[in-house]
Amino acid sequence: MNGWPEHALAAAGHPDPYPYYRALVQDGWRRDEQLGLWLAASRRAVDAVLASTVCRVRPAREPVPAGIAGSPLGEAFGRWPRMCEGDAHARLRTAVGEGLAAQSCDEAEQTARRLARAFLPTGEVDGRRLDALVDFLPVATLASLLGWPEAALAEAAAGIARVCRALAIDADAAARERGAEACRTLLTDLAVLSADGWLRRWRDAFAGLDDAALYANLLGILFQSRDAGAGLLSAGIAWRCEGEWDHADPVEWRARLRQDPVLHHTRRFVEADVTLAGQTLRAGDQVLVLLAAAARDPAGPAEAMDFGGGRHACPGEALALATARGALHALEESRPDWGALGAGVTFAGPPNVRMRRFGAGERA
Repeated sequence: MNGWPEHALAAAGHPDPYPYYRALVQDGWRRDEQLGLWLAASRRAVDAVLASTVCRVRPAREPVPAGIAGSPLGEAFGRWPRMCEGDAHARLRTAVGEGLAAQSCDEAEQTARRLARAFLPTGEVDGRRLDALVDFLPVATLASLLGWPEAALAEAAAGIARVCRALAIDADAAARERGAEACRTLLTDLAVLSADGWLRRWRDAFAGLDDAALYANLLGILFQSRDAGAGLLSAGIAWRCEGEWDHADPVEWRARLRQDPVLHHTRRFVEADVTLAGQTLRAGDQVLVLLAAAARDPAGPAEAMDFGGGRHACPGEALALATARGALHALEESRPDWGALGAGVTFAGPPNVRMRRFGAGERA
């Protein structure tokens, strides 16, 4: 075990977590007493947890994290289909799916390409600028498609970053307050956007639901795009630094994501005693669902799992890949020194996302 990640929550940021994941897959399940979690690692175990109705995305006693409960951010959080169950989840999930499906991927790719071109310098692209692009573009692309003014895209992306930080498990009171303030600003901005184009189609999808549900879920797709989209784009860039590859092909993306996933785990809370894939779980247990391990399980169907599975699978895969493709096209046009950009890659991001950083060793 020498050189392995300290534990499963540290794996996404490890230089090579895959031997560790292979060992976990062989077990299928493992109890980590240090973390107080069950680890579901084999594809059979992961599929069983994701399909189970007693394995929930939030504990029933705390549907909204206590630190943001009662704030505008907490109210928005409680309306995200990713974070709720039952009939409310089904109605919201259908509306969000229709809203996302209404956007042309070609338009999303071209928007990302245009924004990336404008963001990149005319001279040499360095690692710090690349990191800034990764942080900016996923949110900015969706915000632009929703009708955000071009001059306000950077602040929208920064606001979503503050929301992400507020929702991190280690967020302090100051970070939560900054996130709540960013949430208030973003919801206000969404309410005054012109209801044209993609936003009009979102309104159609949410017919029968109130404006608060619409704006909360538009905030939710921007939130979901930030860390996952940044991780996806940073992976595509890192692979390009290693050599040419066909980043225009979604099939190639999925093949690479199976071997080197971006989203490494998600969490479930067990609401009642249950036996899943041969393992008995008790009410109150928590399960870390190791998507990155299951994707590489030789007994599985050889599919990437970055966008999850089951009733809480992410419906934004096509738009996320379109955004990353557009960015990589723009980067190819700028003719960077790929070898130099890839020489100092490090990993730094949320515990569940394999986020590459390219400028850690550069001077400000």
